[in-house]
Amino acid sequence: MNSNMQKISIFWKISCFCLIFLLIATAASPAASLESDVSDQGEERQTDVMDVEVRVNPDKDVNCVKTMELGSTKIAVLGSAELDVEKILENSVKVSSVKSAGEVEPYAMEYRDIDSDGYKDLVMSLDCHELMTQLDLRKCFCREVPLNVRAVLEEDAGAKTIEGSDTTLILPRFR
Repeated sequence: MNSNMQKISIFWKISCFCLIFLLIATAASPAASLESDVSDQGEERQTDVMDVEVRVNPDKDVNCVKTMELGSTKIAVLGSAELDVEKILENSVKVSSVKSAGEVEPYAMEYRDIDSDGYKDLVMSLDCHELMTQLDLRKCFCREVPLNVRAVLEEDAGAKTIEGSDTTLILPRFR
């Protein structure tokens, strides 16, 4: 009987420890602390922000980024009747994530129609290593992470700012 009581006592101690550890880990994670900031920003959004469609790795069938991958990752801002992507100021384009406060700028851009809808799309190339380190995505193994694109349009284009996001799966390099 005494050994059963000891087993139950140890079980409850381990359960309590795991619960406390989970609560501390959740409170300390960057995503948990930034979620409240993101929701506060949504209320302050200006009315001149245009939502746009964004695709990560538009040329690939599988939408994923490997953590230690060398080379580039492509992100496309899709053009439409409302958005002429050639009006985007190239030096204003920033890619971010809710996982960190960092931002990444593309090192190359090109205009082409990737979705065959007749509108030009802006295809940006970003350094994979910089994307992983600046946006702190190395800790997100096997998780989908939203990548947000924000840019400014030329003054004669109407809306002043565009925003859009798409998710990508973060995979270890060995896959």
